[in-house]
Amino acid sequence: MKQRNLYRIIIGVLMVVSGLVSMIMTSGEAVTGTILLVAGITFLLTGIIRQKKFGDGPESDERSKKIGAYGLSYAWLTGLFFMFGLFWLDYLNIVRLGTQIALALSIVVLALSAVLYQMYLFRRGDVE
Repeated sequence: MKQRNLYRIIIGVLMVVSGLVSMIMTSGEAVTGTILLVAGITFLLTGIIRQKKFGDGPESDERSKKIGAYGLSYAWLTGLFFMFGLFWLDYLNIVRLGTQIALALSIVVLALSAVLYQMYLFRRGDVE
């Protein structure tokens, strides 16, 4: 087992346990426990899934790095066009959004488009 995956699993278990203890020990205040629990489950699942998927082999190569870079650059352009659209919708008084909503939407569009572009490019096999 790779050290990185082992560390992810150990950290995940520790965070899940400390999250559960925090939720039990604090009555009514479960925010910290919930955050620790969710983060711990994420670490745990990431370590297990990466170990099963890659084993002791390499996790990335030149092709996957190239696909990742292209996916992120496409996502950046998508986010730029989305923010440009939000600007014009606000400027023309078509849609009035608060700062927090506009930023939250931009973050969601950037993150989702990055994942979707990379998934698409990985399924396609390569970029040109």
